[in-house]
Amino acid sequence: MELKQLLDTAAVQSGLLNELLTVLERETAEMGDINISGMSASNLAKEELINKIAGHAPLMQQALSGLAARYDLAATTSLKGIADHLAKRGSGGLLLKQQQLARTADRIQQVAALNREIAERFSSTVATSLTLITRLINQSNVYGASGGYQQHPTGAVMINREA
Repeated sequence: MELKQLLDTAAVQSGLLNELLTVLERETAEMGDINISGMSASNLAKEELINKIAGHAPLMQQALSGLAARYDLAATTSLKGIADHLAKRGSGGLLLKQQQLARTADRIQQVAALNREIAERFSSTVATSLTLITRLINQSNVYGASGGYQQHPTGAVMINREA
């Protein structure tokens, strides 16, 4: 009974992680296309999925604790520890599910790191461009009364939209 409950809970967790991976991969494409509205939608979807995953975590922990108690393991035994214990006893289904979850989690970490790097580079490029534009505005040439161009600062200030 506890094993079936844990397998069902792990299947739900796996589904949520796969959805998150799909959203992260879509976000990578949207960043490449500089699709701001798409990136915003992806952010909202990520937040919703992360909240669902966090909300589902206590159910997963409860199922793990129940199965650990059944096999006289510590209540804090990890999914891998329980899966390894059951595999030694001849039940490899949980081990396969644990390995699938681990692969998905690793892939999520890789894609999230890529997205973070893309976002940081994009932000750096935008900041550099805004600095250049601000410098150009502040050093504009003005045609003076004496008939020539005169340089003087105009006092323009760029305001960061996110501030």
